[in-house]
Amino acid sequence: HIAYWEWMAALLYLVVIFFVFIKRRNRRLHASPEYRYYLSGIYAKLFGATFFSLIYFYYYEGGDTTAYFYSALAMRNLAFVEPVEYFKQLMGDNSMRAWTVYSEATAKPYQYVFFDNRTFAVLQITSVLAIFTNKSFLLTTLLTATITFYGVWKCYRTFVSYFPDLSGKLAIGFLFMPSAIFWGSGIMKDTWAFSAVCLWVHGVDEIFFKKRNTVSRSFMLVIAALVMLWFKPYMFTVIFPCSLIWVSYFRVVRIRSFLVRFVLVPVAFVTMFGLSVTVLRRLGGSMDKFALDSALETIRMTQKDLSNERAYGAHRFELGEFDGTWLGLMGQFPVAVNAALFRPYIWEAKTPVMLLSGLENLWVLVLAIIALLRAGPLFAVRAIAGVPIVLMAVLFSILFAFTVGVTTPNFGALVRFKIPLVPFFISSLYIIVRLAKARREDRNAGIEFDLKRYRMGTSQRWIGAVKRDRPGRRRT
Repeated sequence: HIAYWEWMAALLYLVVIFFVFIKRRNRRLHASPEYRYYLSGIYAKLFGATFFSLIYFYYYEGGDTTAYFYSALAMRNLAFVEPVEYFKQLMGDNSMRAWTVYSEATAKPYQYVFFDNRTFAVLQITSVLAIFTNKSFLLTTLLTATITFYGVWKCYRTFVSYFPDLSGKLAIGFLFMPSAIFWGSGIMKDTWAFSAVCLWVHGVDEIFFKKRNTVSRSFMLVIAALVMLWFKPYMFTVIFPCSLIWVSYFRVVRIRSFLVRFVLVPVAFVTMFGLSVTVLRRLGGSMDKFALDSALETIRMTQKDLSNERAYGAHRFELGEFDGTWLGLMGQFPVAVNAALFRPYIWEAKTPVMLLSGLENLWVLVLAIIALLRAGPLFAVRAIAGVPIVLMAVLFSILFAFTVGVTTPNFGALVRFKIPLVPFFISSLYIIVRLAKARREDRNAGIEFDLKRYRMGTSQRWIGAVKRDRPGRRRT
């Protein structure tokens, strides 16, 4: 159970967070108006962490998160009994010899989370946090949510720097989506990996587009990449090639000759694909079963494992028979992407938790339909291809949706695994609607709409100056 003193301590923690964050918000609000969502953003995440704790303690009555925590408590106890051994394990020793060191005085970690390198990484971080929380599950969860908020907030501000007039709508995608604040706030691998991919996007933008804080942001990229490789290697497999396309965007569009571009663009894509494959193959040792060489077998085994109704419940969907080939995998693309983006549908929800996911997915589906209706399919494609940050976000959303959809034919796991794509997909839809609105405004004013003016978003002051100073071609 969660003890009474933990609730009192959590209340005190929320008060401290209020004063720390409101001071920073007030200091930055004038220069950065998006800081009006700073306090509400962190409180939404802390509420998600608290709700997450209640659900796992009193609805599910345990699960992976409690196994992580109690195993981390054993490591935390080891720090006071045998500090040298604790530091060895903190550096990555999760061998059988390391496990046998634990005794009744420390308690023993669950073997299934201790011996797996990915879950052991959760124990390492959580054991450090538990030292400062007096072994409180609730406080450790709140502290985890607070630390991981940093990456999400940085990525939100990155998108706002391009579209400051959409700060409220972008906040919905990054800070207030129920699935992201619930599944992305607890003591789970997903929480750390979600924050890491957001931090990666922020770092890439700072280095290659804003061209500032290069040294510190390079260090940030390394940390973000390591966290993704520790917890969710397939996440790095998806974001890395998307980042290469994002970074290379302006080098391609600056080519004026259509013939040269027609030849060069396919070559550039093949080169980036080859570079991505090379890098990911070299990281094969860090990616274990997620390495490219074993990807098909991993997908087959994961599909089989997550189809186990006894372990994961009966809330699953059919992907079709997988024949173990890349061609057969591509055949599952539409079903997998649709499942990750929009399912479970509301009529497929059979539990209260699934019902919440179904309601959110219904809202996302309606938003996607509205975006397509307002922009039109052709302009939506033009907007995606014409704005580099949107291109990156949509590519990541679709590829990540395919990755988790094809490996997770179980709704219970899918709603948790897909959270990194949620803010990018939602934000892309809002940006497409915004660009469609700009096109309508130009047409109503008799000005030819030029998507090139929006490649760096709506934050560039010269966009307004161009509209005022250049009459444009009048429509006949």
